[in-house]
Amino acid sequence: MKKLIALILAFALVLSMTACGKGNDGASSDKPADSASSNTETKADAQPSNGEAYEVTLMFPTLQSIPSEDAIQRVEDFINAYIKDSLGITEFKLDLKFASLFTYADDINLQLAAGDKMDIIYTGNLATAVTNGYLTDLTPYIDNELAGAKEVIKDWLSCGMTNGIVYAIPCYKGQVLSWKYIYDKQYVDGIGYDMSKVKSYKDLEPLFEALKAAYPNEVFEVFCNQYPSLTAFAAHDSIVGTYFATQGDSTQLVNYFKTDSFKEACEIAYRHRQLGYADPEGSANTLSHDAVVMSGSSKGVIMGHAYSIETIEQMFTMNNSYGGQFGAVEIAKSDMTTNTLTYGIPYTSKNPSAAAKMMNLIWTDETIASALIYGIEGEDYVWNDDHTSIKYPDGLGIDTVPYSALYTCGAFGNQFLLYGFDGNTSNDDKDFMLKLIKEAWYPPLFGFIPSSANVSTQVAAVSNVYNQYYNSLTYGDVNPDEFLPQFLDALDAAGINEIMADYQAQVDAWVAQNK
Repeated sequence: MKKLIALILAFALVLSMTACGKGNDGASSDKPADSASSNTETKADAQPSNGEAYEVTLMFPTLQSIPSEDAIQRVEDFINAYIKDSLGITEFKLDLKFASLFTYADDINLQLAAGDKMDIIYTGNLATAVTNGYLTDLTPYIDNELAGAKEVIKDWLSCGMTNGIVYAIPCYKGQVLSWKYIYDKQYVDGIGYDMSKVKSYKDLEPLFEALKAAYPNEVFEVFCNQYPSLTAFAAHDSIVGTYFATQGDSTQLVNYFKTDSFKEACEIAYRHRQLGYADPEGSANTLSHDAVVMSGSSKGVIMGHAYSIETIEQMFTMNNSYGGQFGAVEIAKSDMTTNTLTYGIPYTSKNPSAAAKMMNLIWTDETIASALIYGIEGEDYVWNDDHTSIKYPDGLGIDTVPYSALYTCGAFGNQFLLYGFDGNTSNDDKDFMLKLIKEAWYPPLFGFIPSSANVSTQVAAVSNVYNQYYNSLTYGDVNPDEFLPQFLDALDAAGINEIMADYQAQVDAWVAQNK
């Protein structure tokens, strides 16, 4: 579980890097030979001349060690026997291939550029993949082969669309987060603080002041770089393409770094650093939030999870390395954000119809979804006594079972189909995730993903400025009164307004198509 928490955070970073590419705005101009920039023609589906089932090659992304070939083959055989014998499907079967998420984008791009056959892939930045001509238009399949998956994701389908065309299916996951202040109860109880008074990020400062007065040698929040998210949620400033935002229900883009919410976040971060509430190293500390708090170096942390307070308290209490007992209070709920974890059918597929049918099964069939993540009953997991959730067989764990893709559970397919797993995602947690999704505020550009194809030079320049200033400001390393104006001036000089004008034209076209 300690590794799980660390890798979940690492995965968030990798996804940010992968989806952002060149600052979440990057689009490569390299296209595969003989491919169109938008692969909209429906190709004739190839069937094996010998009458055998078509092998749908799934390039499965994983965050952990890739299982052995024998273990992967065993799971593939189980799924294919289920497809044939239980579902009565003989026209296609699964060809399961694993790929490390940390190198996935580079590996897949090389294979697609070479024209290698693949049938289901993680798209990375969707706009980039479409610009490169890597993806098949799914429009002919969306109401047929993919009808079940479409019904599952409902209005999330827009996250897989570019220029009004469906190119991908987003994974269905706990996309909305419950943000919590998670704390070592010994210290809060020691000052007798009433935690029922803490309902938002603004309520944390009186708590931190009291804790610091009683325990001057301790820090009570790891880093301050969560405040941009918290202040943006409070204002309904919804980030678009890293550098821009919409405000409220407006579809007009603004420079996010000029918003009041960003300024407030920087001011809080700097103030907390000056008062000693947060880790003194700030952005110079290369450890993750969870590593710092789990070691006891900080006695509290702000984090967002799609889990209930009870689950988080148990998780942190069980997995810290110094014997701390943790409590938690919710201080915010995130707004809905565009889901960039999307999966599509590449142009190299020989049978997109069969690939679409397999995708549909992965998004709608509990047995297939759970086998891909957990493996096979009796060998990789067992059911608990009342058959309500699964666990590892006695004497085995995530590092010793023959097959596991547990860390990918919220990054592929339909997370809500998976069996409940002891010590990870329970059935109650899935209900909590669905409740968060149902109650979330949706921004007006939900599903919109900008392309930087027309402004790649400016994006590269703005990205350099962003990398120079952003962490220093959001971790509280520098005084925003001095450095925020410098940041804004440098962004203007790098061409941020030209990017915003290009993106606004895309937004206006998108709104016209999706109104």
